[in-house]
Amino acid sequence: MRGLRRVKYTRPSTRNEDVRAICGAWAPRVGSVTDSPSAFVLFGSEDEDEGNAVTVRDFDFDTETLSDIIHAISIEDGRPLRLVVHPSGDGVICSFANSCKFFEINSKGSWKLKASERELPLLQGLGVQNCICFSGDGSLLATGGKDGHLRVFAWPTCQVVLDEPQAHRSIQDIDISLDAAYLASTAEDGACRVWDIVKGVSVTQLQRETQDEKFGYCRFSRDGTQAFLFVSITKGSSSGYIGVWNMMDWSKLGLKKLADVPISSLSVSRDGKSLGLGSIEGDVAVILVRRMETTQLIENAHSSAVTVLEFSKHGRSILSLGADTTVRVSRLENSEWKEWQLYLVLVGMILLSGLLFLLFFKSSLSDDFWQLPMGRIQPAQTPEPEWCPPSNLDDTCGL
Repeated sequence: MRGLRRVKYTRPSTRNEDVRAICGAWAPRVGSVTDSPSAFVLFGSEDEDEGNAVTVRDFDFDTETLSDIIHAISIEDGRPLRLVVHPSGDGVICSFANSCKFFEINSKGSWKLKASERELPLLQGLGVQNCICFSGDGSLLATGGKDGHLRVFAWPTCQVVLDEPQAHRSIQDIDISLDAAYLASTAEDGACRVWDIVKGVSVTQLQRETQDEKFGYCRFSRDGTQAFLFVSITKGSSSGYIGVWNMMDWSKLGLKKLADVPISSLSVSRDGKSLGLGSIEGDVAVILVRRMETTQLIENAHSSAVTVLEFSKHGRSILSLGADTTVRVSRLENSEWKEWQLYLVLVGMILLSGLLFLLFFKSSLSDDFWQLPMGRIQPAQTPEPEWCPPSNLDDTCGL
């Protein structure tokens, strides 16, 4: 088997041949309930005839289909490179070759995007940003530049919190921890550093075990109980690993090979239970964090490297984009037992145990040698006195 390995389940997914996009992101319905049957998906596209645009489509989780474009906004700033939606769902940041722009989401009535009137001068003239992300609570915005410049802003004021012009030669990926205290960054030359956002300093640089080992993409855990940092690692040119570090002392906890080819994208679900991996050969896999094993594989999701990978808000599907601009939304299979299911299995086991005990007890009685048919009732008889010889009539005869 090529690419991603240790497969337990393979499922076809929804490939949308008519959707061509450079970047994309989920945009949950504002105020929607947990089991909302659909969500919005944003795409940044480049078209020679219609120009650059950010488009909006509706994805139905039940039918696993993307709708036609329900809204589109033309872009005059150039080719859209990255899209990231604010955790509150009220807006989206789009990065271009030399700037970033914020678009407000109007979900009342007809769903629309509009360019924000908010002045964001510090997001202008940044150059190409290889990655942008919000913190989980939406209070921070981080950008990683192709020129190696790392920036963290307070949102929405855009006040500079961390500014490191020479964080790396060229930044490849960044992520902010769940508590917004740390930021991890990887470089195109294979280095990985962790930053204390409040103090504005680097707290550690992850050490490589061998010279041919390179760090690729990084994600912090999201379950709130296990403080881990996941980093994809390439050894040589034909294997993909995931390394796990403890955030308490930044010690390495373990290393697991999950692919036969390098990993090209990494994502973590909102509940922290699953990792998403994309390979340079276009495969997508879902990894159960608890066992670090592949539970679902979408082979040939794209014909080239997976460039964007993002779980939906409630973990029902995963969005992937390829370097060939193809789009795919794949439904996820739930491999975790729910609490009520565990109780149901426990009750079933108790009932089954009781039934087996009764069957065994009846079976043991039927094998008893002395269990004979009683027939009619036979009352006990009074014993007759013993007979005595008439030698001595004065002696009393009896018992």
